Amino acid sequence: MSRDDFYASPWGATYSAYMERPRFSRPLGRLVWGGDSRRYYESMEAVAGLSPGSTVVDCPVGAGPALRALPAGDRIRYVGADLSPAMLRRARGRAATRGLSQVELVEADATALPLDDDSADLFLSFWGLHCFEDPAAALAEAARVLRPGGRLLGSCFVRGTDTLRQRLLVRPHVGDFGPIGTHEEVEAWLAAAGFADAALERSGPMLFFDARAKPTGEPAA
Repeated sequence: MSRDDFYASPWGATYSAYMERPRFSRPLGRLVWGGDSRRYYESMEAVAGLSPGSTVVDCPVGAGPALRALPAGDRIRYVGADLSPAMLRRARGRAATRGLSQVELVEADATALPLDDDSADLFLSFWGLHCFEDPAAALAEAARVLRPGGRLLGSCFVRGTDTLRQRLLVRPHVGDFGPIGTHEEVEAWLAAAGFADAALERSGPMLFFDARAKPTGEPAA
């Protein structure tokens, strides 16, 4: 089954539904993966704190769970990108249900976004890096579209975790996973992409990161 076949299937619909509902996904995350996804939902609140006229990029947007934090109205531009037409359809429906007319949804690869340089204030990268064939390139693309000092918030699964169960569940190129990095590799990719002040926190196989695009003129690591 291809990735989009999965996301278009009943299993994909179930995944979308529970990711939208923390009261279900957090206990399931602890039971199945042995990690706490609380930071994921807390990170979404950064959207609500943006100033009028700001731009958010959400890639991969999935079914749009982070839209829960977006105020209705046109004060914030919200661009959601994903390669899955099924997920984009669900995100489009969620935006319509919430009356979010400022949401723009595009089918695009995370390494080639149809956005100008230095055009975003906040970049959300939730649960995508572990699926991408070139996660380092995806982070470099996020750095390209962020304004100097812009913020990156994200989460992913990583290798090199504590228990045998987690190591068996999180395996490169198995299921929906791509190559999958370790905690240390994700940290190195962030630095190479030009991000600064990166804070990383791991819970089981889940890694949460918060970083800033370096101001113009500062060299990447």
